[in-house]
Amino acid sequence: MKKAKRLKGKGTGSANEQVVARRKVLKGGLALGLGAMALGSPAKAQRRPEIRWTMATSWPAAIHLHHMAEYWAKKVEEMSGGRMVVDVRPSGAIVGAFEVLDAANTGVVQAMHSWSAYWIGRNPATAFFASVPFFFTPLSHLAWVYEGGGLQLWQKIYDDLRLNVKVLPCGITHAEIVGWSHKPLRKLDDWKGLKYRAPGIWGEMLRGLGVAVTTLPAAEIYTAMERRVIDAAEFNTPYTDQLLRFHEVARFFTGPGMHQPTVLFELVINKAAWDRLPEDLKVIVEEAARATTLWGLLRDFHKSLEALDFFRRRGNQQVTVERQTQWEIYKTAMEFLKKQAEANPTFKQVLDSALAYHRRASAYEEFMTPIPVREAHRVPPQYRVL
Repeated sequence: MKKAKRLKGKGTGSANEQVVARRKVLKGGLALGLGAMALGSPAKAQRRPEIRWTMATSWPAAIHLHHMAEYWAKKVEEMSGGRMVVDVRPSGAIVGAFEVLDAANTGVVQAMHSWSAYWIGRNPATAFFASVPFFFTPLSHLAWVYEGGGLQLWQKIYDDLRLNVKVLPCGITHAEIVGWSHKPLRKLDDWKGLKYRAPGIWGEMLRGLGVAVTTLPAAEIYTAMERRVIDAAEFNTPYTDQLLRFHEVARFFTGPGMHQPTVLFELVINKAAWDRLPEDLKVIVEEAARATTLWGLLRDFHKSLEALDFFRRRGNQQVTVERQTQWEIYKTAMEFLKKQAEANPTFKQVLDSALAYHRRASAYEEFMTPIPVREAHRVPPQYRVL
């Protein structure tokens, strides 16, 4: 089996060129900042945009996932001193939520922001760069992508699909709520026959358990739940789900996020548009994506803590899937992944890489993280002081 080719640096140049480009960014930013201070006006006002891009997202404008794309665009403009400006448009403004990849590929837009598991119909291995049930934490997911070879595999898949794009991570969140529902989802029997909104590889797995899975864009879930067209739905974390007001149309919210314990998002750039960028702007685009990933995770985690408190206060009922049921669903999930690997060499290559890293990271966390840290919310009475 061929190994994925490692990319040189993060852009199209060598590692040395990337270092030089980053130094130029820092020097240029310093000079621009000093000039702005001397004139008493913002650095942004010193330049007219040299590069204008349009970005399409898969998200409604009101939710955190779209805000990630806007944050990235804001950072690109700030870091470039106004030389590069990106107009970020929500789902439906230019193309639909599931059409953004083709739009970036063909150059209808220069960039898009989405979730790679939407493209499992083209290659199911794309799920590993978004969310796979029972795989990774946000930290280990990012470590695998950035340091463990994941990003090279990700780009190779898009190259093999003959897509004219460059992909970068751009935003991540913690585990999601596994379901908003009209009834509790504690046992395996509660899931059978359930009309459930779920995308990606999770939806494919659940069909094997007798779940009636459908895929809907975010903007359509509220109405479908309200009219009881579906019995349950998942979309994202407590924070985003609160913004989508699922608590108004479902009594129960269920955890843990078995289906998506980590949720990574993608910045996909038209290759021709990328190639036209000068080296320093390529660096800025990449570093703005890294900054967005950190901001997106921290913002979402903090707001999701508040959202769970809000749901409980208003009377929504928190449900936990029983331990035995989690293991039963896990087994079904792993059987599904095994079959996919047997039928798809690329899937097997990515699965082997991701699973090995996931297991190493899990063992590391267990060894390195003290039990009182993991269980700070339930200290035994005999040890409780504060």
